[in-house]
Amino acid sequence: MLRNLLSPFLQLTGLVLVVVACQSSVDTQPVSTAKNITAFSLPYLSPAVTGVIDSVIHTVRATVPVGADLTKLSPGITISPNAVITPGSTVARDFTKPVSYTVTAQDNTAQTYTVTVSVASSITNGGSYVYIGNGIGNFFAVDGGTGAVKWRVSTGSSITSSAFAAVGMAFTGSDNGNLYAFDAETGTQRWKVSTGNGILSSPVVSGTTVFVGSEDQNLYAINVLTGAIRWKFGTAGGVTSSPAVVNGVVYFGSKDQTLYALDAITGTQRWKFGAGGQITSSPAVVGSLVYIGTNDYNLYALDATTGAIKWKYATGGLVASSPVVSNGIVYIGSEDKTIYALDATTGTLRWKYGTAGRIAASAAVENGIVYMGSEDKTMYALDATTGTLRWRYNTGGIVSASAVVYNGFVYFGSQDSSLYCLNATSGVLRWRVPLDAKLLGSPCLLNSDFVPFASGISGGHQ
Repeated sequence: MLRNLLSPFLQLTGLVLVVVACQSSVDTQPVSTAKNITAFSLPYLSPAVTGVIDSVIHTVRATVPVGADLTKLSPGITISPNAVITPGSTVARDFTKPVSYTVTAQDNTAQTYTVTVSVASSITNGGSYVYIGNGIGNFFAVDGGTGAVKWRVSTGSSITSSAFAAVGMAFTGSDNGNLYAFDAETGTQRWKVSTGNGILSSPVVSGTTVFVGSEDQNLYAINVLTGAIRWKFGTAGGVTSSPAVVNGVVYFGSKDQTLYALDAITGTQRWKFGAGGQITSSPAVVGSLVYIGTNDYNLYALDATTGAIKWKYATGGLVASSPVVSNGIVYIGSEDKTIYALDATTGTLRWKYGTAGRIAASAAVENGIVYMGSEDKTMYALDATTGTLRWRYNTGGIVSASAVVYNGFVYFGSQDSSLYCLNATSGVLRWRVPLDAKLLGSPCLLNSDFVPFASGISGGHQ
């Protein structure tokens, strides 16, 4: 009889335990805080258009074909799991002005995204922005299609630093020791950071941090949105080398003859490599190797994890030019007036090409062509595999900085004060715009979706 009474009791107890366990399981499920737009498209256009999402400043940009009706576009929007979006992702909207979408997470926190849709220009590369500074401190945004100056601001001191663009801003350093962040569309100053000496290094943005070196012997890590200094790392020489940030590590050279590898978040040193001369070249990091030129006439390939030498190649002059790696070949210029192409794994010479001037500029490589300027006032276009000359274009001044190539055109500055746009295949001049003074830094281009295309950054040039 006792067995008969216990049996229902045990069954009931077991059921309660199961319910409690299930309830406990439900209660421990984390509430999602994710509230992102992960994909944006305009699928009903022909062809369909995909938007570009900036998750740092929470914007989306899309460029539609000429003739598209912006007043009633129905987007396709993908958001974080368990989140909701307002207005709905398939609701037709008028995109003649920016449209705001609010994504609300499971925990009821929200994030607003601003979506901007523009119509493509009928001029190739029209609507893109090319940023570059000059020797009397003016910083320009130029239309990539026409050469028209969109805006100009003054820093008050010579600009040798190459431009960089990201998160809706254009960045440049100045010889007055300031790093500037300008609104990419209007030129309005967002913030500036003062260092202890001139900035010849070119800023680089990774995530929410902008990294830049200064002649005050420090590398700075700065909040990209506010300009607040997150950390700085001191060396024993001026830092005109521009940083490279890969896999959470920032690499840069110093005039104290050292290449440094730091943790990008904390600034803690991972390793350092001592060369036989000052380093004004900027590093390139590809795969497991970091490449750097030095004033001891060498190009070095180092293990990116340890800094151990894998190989080095001796040129006949200082190497202020920065290496560029493409399709297993590393391209570098030297003050011995020569452009070198080396096997990126072994350092074996593939080819070399002599010019009539020293080379401080870095290469731009696109569609099988290497573009590199020389102090003989010429921009060269060479076959990337053989080194055969495709074309050359003579300017009225030294070409000491690097080119950027985008959508069939090559953009570069000269010390004759002009910004040039040439057909990348033929070298034929498309336009030339005078910009008041010598152009010592390299340009950066933002396309109409505000996707940046940066040049191979040149080494610090004084």
